[in-house]
Amino acid sequence: MKLAKIAAALLVAASLPAAAAPNLIVSKAAPALTLRIDPRFTALKPLKFPIEDLTNAERRIFVDAGRDRVIDRMVVIQFEKVRPGSDFRFRYPSTPPRQFGAETYRYGAFAYDDAAAAKATPDKEPGKTRAFLRAAGYASPKLYRVARLARVSDPKGLSEVIIFYLENADARPPTGQPDEDGDWVLAPDEKAAITRRMEAAVRVVRG
Repeated sequence: MKLAKIAAALLVAASLPAAAAPNLIVSKAAPALTLRIDPRFTALKPLKFPIEDLTNAERRIFVDAGRDRVIDRMVVIQFEKVRPGSDFRFRYPSTPPRQFGAETYRYGAFAYDDAAAAKATPDKEPGKTRAFLRAAGYASPKLYRVARLARVSDPKGLSEVIIFYLENADARPPTGQPDEDGDWVLAPDEKAAITRRMEAAVRVVRG
């Protein structure tokens, strides 16, 4: 009897939906992509919002924070699609290129002032994300170091996917002068190190 109950319990567990694995992201089309996020990160509910009258964005956010709820690391997977009726199209090359899974992405690594970006663009990604994290009970740092991958994921330019890996930079601020976008360029060794950490935190299962 006990063995039968155990077998029944295992059968029920095997039939659970994908929600039982909250750190698995599955996109079935544009892009067809499945990603697994390091289980040390906590998955938050999706953040969805329009960007002007051009696109609709969905951000899947995963945070790694201490007991003080200050974010130490964060992964953001952003799916963005052109809004119906908009003439906007995603058109950019994957340069500088980096292979990630089966696809080639535009790659970059930098540091930036997230608090300043949020203040300047409260209705876009920085402002929306800081407000979302605050509502979820997390404190955002002022500065981040970032590794970023992006690609156009529809042949007609109707969608893109962006992968962000961010680390709190408040305790060790970037040095040097910001570039024309207000970001700081990372030294080659620092750029390589944060990229390795991104690829350890975000694994491609498919796509």
